[in-house]
Amino acid sequence: MNALTRRKILKFVTYVLITIGGILMLLPFLWMISTSFKNPLKVYELPIRWIPETFNFKNYTRLFTEYNFSLYIFNSFKLAAINIIGNVLSCSLVAYGFSFLRHKYKSKIFMLLLATMMLPGAVTFFPQFILFNNIGWYGTTLPLWVPSFFGSAFNIFLLRQFFLTIPSELIDAARMDGCSDLKILFKIVLPMSKPAVMVIVIYTFLNVWNDFFAPLIYIIREEQRTVAVALNYLNNTYEGTSSIPITMAASVLLIIPSLILYFAGQSHISKGIVFKGVEK
Repeated sequence: MNALTRRKILKFVTYVLITIGGILMLLPFLWMISTSFKNPLKVYELPIRWIPETFNFKNYTRLFTEYNFSLYIFNSFKLAAINIIGNVLSCSLVAYGFSFLRHKYKSKIFMLLLATMMLPGAVTFFPQFILFNNIGWYGTTLPLWVPSFFGSAFNIFLLRQFFLTIPSELIDAARMDGCSDLKILFKIVLPMSKPAVMVIVIYTFLNVWNDFFAPLIYIIREEQRTVAVALNYLNNTYEGTSSIPITMAASVLLIIPSLILYFAGQSHISKGIVFKGVEK
């Protein structure tokens, strides 16, 4: 058996194992979709019927007619949008300073910024909670979006590393033409950094959309609940199998925006930067 044949066999076995692993990982997701259309009595039916005999769309309609899920979805989208705007604005400004501005202690401050990434969230949560409670933000949505306008160490690091790939000659030429730093950032640097910005947009959306702990702690009023918190309350509404189909329907709705955003943005993540000359 020559080397070429061995490589082909190894490649075939690798693809088979990846396919089997992918199918095994998809089974819970497919079961969730199938169960969301079933009647409660058909949930634990054996053998598992992957395609329901009749599709029960009432599990979805009840989410909007009885449980006001449209409001919870709107709340989550609103928080995600504000956090995305806050992260992109604040992190891009700080990353631009670390990349293109000159300062005596710039490297030391950047290392101090990276050191904050080593702090676990459990360590910083209690001081933040005490601070937000003392200034009267407990019971409001302010703690869920205001911190995004003060930057994120990981996002700043990501953008800074990406900004450094932009030729400094391009920045110097823009300054010689009279462009301010803000104009350089928003007209040159950010448009050339779409892949990194898209990563921040996707990660921020996923973190906010799937966040359960922070909204559970800070939000008191029902009309301010996010979809992740509402899903937990929905799961505790009923006992036994009666809650499973409608909970699975809510879970399907919860995962759809994340899938759409990921597939829409993956091309921007993978393609990288293509520099072009100035066209006349």
